[in-house]
Amino acid sequence: MNTAIEHDARLELLLSIAHETLGIATFELSGKPSADLRIVRVDSLARALEAAYDAGLMVGHRVSSNKCPADHLQ
Repeated sequence: MNTAIEHDARLELLLSIAHETLGIATFELSGKPSADLRIVRVDSLARALEAAYDAGLMVGHRVSSNKCPADHLQ
């Protein structure tokens, strides 16, 4: 099994949220439990999940706003 995570814009955004709220610098596994496992505060996890949810809402709004006005008639 390949543990490397393919990096794209979505993962970069999630990594940014993880870094800012949870202090996680990478999603890559090192193979060392001491580096790969984290204990996080519940309120920090809630902030990270809220930020990811809000980012999804913004992306969804942007995507739906870019549709052609005639698209809603189809």
